[in-house]
This record gives sequence, structure tokens and C-alpha cells, in this order.
Amino acid sequence: MLMRSNEPDWDTLVDEPSARVSRSVFVDEAIHALEIERIFNRCWLFLGHESEIPNPGDYVTRRMADDHVIVMRGPDGRVRVFLNACAHRGVKVCRADSGHAKQLICPYHGWTYDTAGQLLTTGFDDFYAGKLDKAGSGLKQVAQVDTHGGLIFATFDPQAVSLADYLGDARFYLDTYFNRTPGGMVVLSPPQRWVVQANWKMGALNFGTDNQHLYPTHLGPTAMELVGVPTAAVMAGLGASHQLSLAGGHGTVSTVVPEQHVVPYCGLNPDLIPLYEKTLNPAQLDLLRRNVVTVGNVFPHLAWIQPALDVERNGKVVASGTLRVWQPLGPYAMELTSWYLAEREASDEWKQKVLEAGVRGFGMSGVFEEDDVDVWSSVTQVCRGRQARAGQASFETALNFAPVDDFTGPGTAYFPMLPECEQFNFMKHWKGLMRTP
Repeated sequence: MLMRSNEPDWDTLVDEPSARVSRSVFVDEAIHALEIERIFNRCWLFLGHESEIPNPGDYVTRRMADDHVIVMRGPDGRVRVFLNACAHRGVKVCRADSGHAKQLICPYHGWTYDTAGQLLTTGFDDFYAGKLDKAGSGLKQVAQVDTHGGLIFATFDPQAVSLADYLGDARFYLDTYFNRTPGGMVVLSPPQRWVVQANWKMGALNFGTDNQHLYPTHLGPTAMELVGVPTAAVMAGLGASHQLSLAGGHGTVSTVVPEQHVVPYCGLNPDLIPLYEKTLNPAQLDLLRRNVVTVGNVFPHLAWIQPALDVERNGKVVASGTLRVWQPLGPYAMELTSWYLAEREASDEWKQKVLEAGVRGFGMSGVFEEDDVDVWSSVTQVCRGRQARAGQASFETALNFAPVDDFTGPGTAYFPMLPECEQFNFMKHWKGLMRTP
């Protein structure tokens, strides 16, 4: 790793004039340790959806980088996030992925907490001779917790900006695809989780937004037969769409089809269109009406995708709303967690179709997922070699395109959608955070 004093030479690792990035940033253990400190311990991190914990006492267990946490709805209806560590000896309190509890009881010595994280009893209170500070011995709460459109976020940083400011223009796109009816979305099943032998940034870069890989990686009869959009519409959309770079390292692309090729609300439930019209503003509604697939990434590691797929091969296309997190497990691996969502107002039959489409396309063994994971993991495998990691990853097509002003949505737009503009903007934002001790 290139160093300046005791600090990496960030301008060499992410060289802006050449749009080249040292491959070491994808495999170096020291850089990964700094990522945990300077990114994951400071940024707002996505933890789940409010529909997963609808009632007081409901909880899910998740991770915030290398810390295990409990996401729980308290007796007052408020969502709190605690470290999943008993205040006594640090034992993991909640062992299940999800559940409902009236109290949280440590399995080691029996320290018992209420659903707001307050210590109720140690089981041996008399032994403390009245000197135990119960009020200060509850489960440690994460500094800030907030929600947007049902999406739950938390940050360890008490000085972090508000969630609304952190998301910024990403809210426009998150609401278009995941908060487009009065009732919002609901998670359709427990999230799928699996380990991918690749650095977390491979997923974040791919979804925010690597558009050049679409045909080289996914071109094949199985994948193409699953795409439920007429070829003319897909090609027209690829040629006419913009990529959006959003402040804060976020990015997205929607394949927006020209009017003559539009398949209105492609893959969406026609019964819900009046609700979209009631909920979204005109710019969001037009984007949703003309879109055939959208992908995006909220820095650092929340991504979304909504493709229109013909799962049953009967011409009845279903758009599957998917959220996913690239959870780092060291520099060489990540845990990929994937949620599938549909509108609360949709019928049970429609929700099942959305779930099937999501799993078929981007589940653990999804048609497109297997393609992506194969190439991501090969990058990590190869770049662990001493000679390979000394090389550079190229984002040079980003140098030849300037922002344009012919896109109506928020963000800095680039045209066409294929150059590596937003991907390199992600890496520049990453560098800015990493160089801040």
C-alpha cells in the first residue's frame, strides 16, 4: 500500500486526473480497517424495514460493519437500535435472526432488559449493595436512529448530519420506487443472506452504476428469456437514459424509455396506478411510468434494483422491488442481504409474484446474481496476488463526459448511461471520507 507518513497516499490510490484506482483498495487489510473506522462507524447504515418489526417487542438482529446490533420496536412504538452485547460481560443477548420478546434476557448470567433496553434486574441485585447504576447499565444504544419511507437507518456518530440531509436527493428516487403508495411497502419474507467472496465495494460500484457490464456479463439465453421487456424498448432505453450522481456518494440509473417505446408502468400492478398518481409528484410519476429497470446505491452499502421480469414465461411481466446491503466481512468477503418488497395495498397473489420474480432474478441463486457474483469474486481472488494488486482499476471513460442539463430529476446527470462517471464519483467520495482521520 502506498503510504505518506503513517497515512495512505490517497491521491495516488484514487488518482483523479487519470481516473484510475489502485487495486489494493479492494484487498488491503489496513485499508479495510480504516474503512470500518472512517466510513462504517460514521455514515448512516441501512438496517431493515419497519414492516419487519410492526409491533412493540418485535426485533431483528443485524450488523453495522463488525458490530452486532438489535433493531427493536419498543413499548412506545419507537424503533431503537442496541449493541447485541450484554452490559455485564458482552455476551450476545439475542441469538435469533428475528422474533418477539417481552424482555431481553442474557443467556449467560440472566441480566434482563426491557424492550427499551433498560436493565430490569441482574438476578443478583442484592449482591451489589445498592451501588449498581441500573439506569446506566442498560443495553448500549446506537447514537442515532431514524427512518425514511419505512427504511430504518442508524449511525454510531452522534455528530452525523440528519438522515434527511444524508440521503439528500436519493430520497426522490427511493420514494419513487419504494414509497409510492399511501401505505408504503412491506417486506415479503425474511431477507435472504449469503456470503460472497468479494470486497463490498464491488457490489456498491456495480449497482451505482456499472452499466457497461450488462451485455458482456448477462448476455445469454437464460437471462435474456427472463427479461420481460420488448427488445426494442430495452435498446431504446439503454440509448436514451442518463446516469445520476447524487451528493454524498449516492448514485442511480433508471432505464427510461423514449415515449414511442414506452410500456407504461412496466411490470407494475395496474390496479395500483391510481395510488401512484395520488402519492408521487409529476416528475416521479413520469419516471416510474417510463422506467423498465432501475438500480442505485446509497453510500456506502445500500442498493436497490427493480427489473421487469417474465418469470412464468407467459408474457405477464412483474417488476420486483429489491433492496440489498453489501456487509463487509473483512477485505475479501461480504455478506449480501437481500429484501423483496411490494406495495402494502397489493393483493397477496401479486405479492407472491413479486417475491418469486425477485428471488429468480437476484436471489441467492438468481439468474443475474450468479453472473455478478462470479465476476466480483474473481476480482478479489486475482487482486490478492502481490503483482495483481500493484496494478490499477480503470474508470477512464469517466473523463470524457461532462454533466448535462436535460434530465428533469434531481442530481448531476451524465449522458449516456454507459460511461463510468458515477462509479468514479463513488470512489472520489470514498477517498474524501477515508482521508479524514
